[in-house]
Amino acid sequence: MEDQVTAYANFKQYSIRYDLERNTFSYWYTPRGLVLEDAKVAKVVIAGKVITLNDYSTAASSMFQQDDATVLSVTYENGPAPIKEFDIRFLVSDTGITCFFVCPGDSDVYVDGQLCWGGDMEHETFAVNLNRPGQDLRCAHGPASSVIDNALFDRRTDSAIEIDGCTTTRITYDWDKSAYRFTLHTMGDYSTTGFRARVYERVIEDKFNVIYKPINPHTTFQDPPVGWMTWYSVQFDASEDTVLENARWQAKNLKDYGANTIWVDWEWYHGDFTGQQKPDTDSFHPDTSKYPKGLKYLASQIKKLGFVPAIWVGATNDPTENEFIQAHPETVLVHKPQWCGQYFMDLTHPLYLEQFIPQFFKQIMDWGYEALKWDCLPTTIQLCDMYHDRFYNPNLSTEQAMLGAVSAARNVVGPNFYMLYCCGLSDRDFNIAAAGFDGARIGGDIFKWEDFISYCIAKVMKLYALHNVVFLNDPDNVVLRPKFNTYDQALSRLNFVSLLGLPITLGDNLPELPEDRVELLRRGIPSLTTHPMDLRKTAHDYTVVKVNLAVNKPYEQWNIVDVFNLLDKDIETTVDIYDDLHLPLDEGPYLVYDYWNKEYIGAIARRFTVQLRPFASRVFAVRRKLEHPQVLSTSRHISQGAYDITSLTWDAAKNTLSGISKVVAGDPYDILLYVPDPYMVFVEGNATLSTNLKNIGKNLWMFHLEPSATGEEAWSVAFTPVPPH
Repeated sequence: MEDQVTAYANFKQYSIRYDLERNTFSYWYTPRGLVLEDAKVAKVVIAGKVITLNDYSTAASSMFQQDDATVLSVTYENGPAPIKEFDIRFLVSDTGITCFFVCPGDSDVYVDGQLCWGGDMEHETFAVNLNRPGQDLRCAHGPASSVIDNALFDRRTDSAIEIDGCTTTRITYDWDKSAYRFTLHTMGDYSTTGFRARVYERVIEDKFNVIYKPINPHTTFQDPPVGWMTWYSVQFDASEDTVLENARWQAKNLKDYGANTIWVDWEWYHGDFTGQQKPDTDSFHPDTSKYPKGLKYLASQIKKLGFVPAIWVGATNDPTENEFIQAHPETVLVHKPQWCGQYFMDLTHPLYLEQFIPQFFKQIMDWGYEALKWDCLPTTIQLCDMYHDRFYNPNLSTEQAMLGAVSAARNVVGPNFYMLYCCGLSDRDFNIAAAGFDGARIGGDIFKWEDFISYCIAKVMKLYALHNVVFLNDPDNVVLRPKFNTYDQALSRLNFVSLLGLPITLGDNLPELPEDRVELLRRGIPSLTTHPMDLRKTAHDYTVVKVNLAVNKPYEQWNIVDVFNLLDKDIETTVDIYDDLHLPLDEGPYLVYDYWNKEYIGAIARRFTVQLRPFASRVFAVRRKLEHPQVLSTSRHISQGAYDITSLTWDAAKNTLSGISKVVAGDPYDILLYVPDPYMVFVEGNATLSTNLKNIGKNLWMFHLEPSATGEEAWSVAFTPVPPH
């Protein structure tokens, strides 16, 4: 009989294969195939001595069957003292595969391997924690991870693989292999210890009780939409003139910074909250006194300015008897004036589904609109419940009827037309939003500061796990004008929405917005494309909110932290590198920079103190200190490089730091550099940059650019090492 070179065990959906020649093991999960590849015990450390599996002369396997598991043992013998025998046991059950390490003494076992979960691991698979407590909000831009992430979540299938049970687990993304790797470290202490790998299906569906449908990454907006909306700015004074005035202002002042949308809200056929409008003003006919040239003309002008035209619709009701209702009165479920209309349609009636919906949404597309916000749905749901027995098909539930209407509309506009659900005051709304929409309003209208706390912060904390997973969390709008905000409050609104990667709807009459508030917008737009790192619900305690954005680029991984005081008094709080930011302390110290105050905090080993005024927030960049010159911050965007730096390279042979940055014409662009000892700026090598490169403090240099055109600009700074004295 030939010597055994592999060992295999299976129980139901989980399987393991151990390669005795290469000392590696791999896991399979039947519905997904290979999920963990070529893992191995990298080393065992006991009493300061490092041992590897190659130090053992023999290895053999054995297997036995239990009622509820299969056990595979791999035993290494004839090794060095003090671990002459080392045993690895795998318990394969219907809850996963548990790996045990059996060795004497206070030993540390180190394991590494590759996780195979999802297809496009850079964009569709996220490193997460499934059940973490805590009040902070964590999100990521790119395939970022932290020391507390012990699972990979596949957005396409709503499933995750989790590794738990060991002392430390690190999941990191390997850019060269386009794959996630894991390392773990477990301590023995004369006992059997190890880790478990387990698959969870229906993660979001079960946690939030929603119909799971992964977000479509190919809609009208590849990144979260940013742009002006009529309602919050001018309300019923909206008109063709006010729309175009704001659109032109946005094109001149914010387009190059990332604004991409103009929203025409409900005033195009509503003049008040009575739900009753003048004749010939309805879902098919805009108010000609406000829009004399029609909505098709308006959309064309918005497009000429380089923006996506987006429109409000209320396709389940109408404020007047439109032509369709006059011809088919049987399609009206109830005549009952509400804030948005008075004729509410029977969502189950074939004529409504097969004629009204196609006619209505085809017109929106014919007018030239490329995104829509569908409102009045919660009101419609309530009335459908109240008058359910009047349905053409009362055997359908209200939810089924609503989903049927949304599906009919989607068949008209197509899969990639951006549809925003409005609004989600009840969890009931999110089931419909998840099934048929690309974005979802998660709260009510936001004007006052109290609205922002209750409808934005509280709702986001509860629902952020759904963001960019099933739909974009839409926080309603960002109102910055002094009527509703101090400067600190305006800054806090922008920081919170931007760093979490939420859509930014501009809710002010832009030509009247003070310059200091406009400057906030320039630094906060666009929102980055982010995803959650905690798949859970949470709630805040109305004191301090910490938003932790982890950024991972091929050239660097760093964190942007927003510390936000919700109290009407001065406070002092701390940011802990490990407890709050979940960064490894052994990779520190970390360089910390305060973006808005333009202040270098220092090289921090563990924590730093933050002073905050009432309702104020501060945004910090936290970067691992490198052994060579590095970027500390940039001026363009509060993400401090995540948005604007498209590439960055340190050339050790030439001692040169080079990059390419997105810049805006006429907008001064500053790159703050940290130059550690023993390096210094090579003045002769930067002769052409002498007027733009200045020393602003110990180890700190500022590189200043004056872009003449919007686009990408390459830059480079040379350094020279200083020989020791």
